[in-house]
Amino acid sequence: MSEPTTFDAIIVGGGPAGLAVAQTFQEEGLRCVVIEKGPVANHISQYPHFMRFFSTNENLEIAGFPLQNDEDKPSRRDYLLYLTAFAKFHKLNVENYTEVTSVARGADGVFDVVTQRPSGENDTLRAKTVIMAVGAFEDPRQLDCPGADLSKVIYRFSEPHAFVGQKVLVVGGRNSAIEIALLLFRSGAQVSLSYRRDEFRGRGVKYWLRPDIDNRLANNEIEGHLGTNVTSVGWDSVELTTNNGESYEIENDFVIPCLGYDPPVSFLRSAGIDLAADGNVPSHDEETLETNVPGLFVCGTIVAGNISGSVFIENSRHHGTMMLPRVKEILSGQQTEAASR
Repeated sequence: MSEPTTFDAIIVGGGPAGLAVAQTFQEEGLRCVVIEKGPVANHISQYPHFMRFFSTNENLEIAGFPLQNDEDKPSRRDYLLYLTAFAKFHKLNVENYTEVTSVARGADGVFDVVTQRPSGENDTLRAKTVIMAVGAFEDPRQLDCPGADLSKVIYRFSEPHAFVGQKVLVVGGRNSAIEIALLLFRSGAQVSLSYRRDEFRGRGVKYWLRPDIDNRLANNEIEGHLGTNVTSVGWDSVELTTNNGESYEIENDFVIPCLGYDPPVSFLRSAGIDLAADGNVPSHDEETLETNVPGLFVCGTIVAGNISGSVFIENSRHHGTMMLPRVKEILSGQQTEAASR
């Protein structure tokens, strides 16, 4: 049986952060591989098809590679094409449709990284350093009520066609919920909106969405249920409970919760990373991004755990540069130690 391949770095996650790190490391002559469980930028590929980024093209560019399209702000499709072209242009070593199931640091300081293909075939790679670029959008937050697991509850919304003429309840009060509610309304759905607060919070809603949703609610074009929580989901109706404790039902065909996402907490902990009790922020050095596990790093949005609005593509593009000196130090130390034996 042949020995597992040993890399200088294995990068878990093939989104913008992971690709940027791979390009930085490769440019420095490091032998690395990106492991992505789906296509390039798997998480972004699951965004709603209509989505357009809030950031401008230049703020989403990686390593000076130009992002060009007809609009100032790229769409989901634009950015997926860009990231695919980036990986191809730089000839990055990306293993797609391969999931990392475990990461363990051995007594020799080298990591065993176990992967699995869709066929169920397992493989083990070895690496002197591992970079977790897994993102903070792994698991959509679920409703916590009876009926939350019914097939009519859609946790990942892609496009509106399936809901035309249907009674749809959107749950949430931030950008995603409001954008989806407006899109469904304009596509011909009968839309209701449930939000646990009595009013929208300014910072949580893009400035151009606020007057639009306010007008739709005022005209009852979208039926507003502010100050309510979903307490039960049935096949033909949904029970809402107000903040005062009063409950009532509305007719309903589909429910689309927009409650945010959680990072892959169990996976990170299984690798030995300590996570803060509040927010799941991984323990890490703010200058090098090395976690409490020597040689194991985090980068991209996962650096902030599940705290939204803290780390974006724009301010994480340089993470590879931040961790590079420490990675080189680890590699040099191992090489020196190996040479002395």
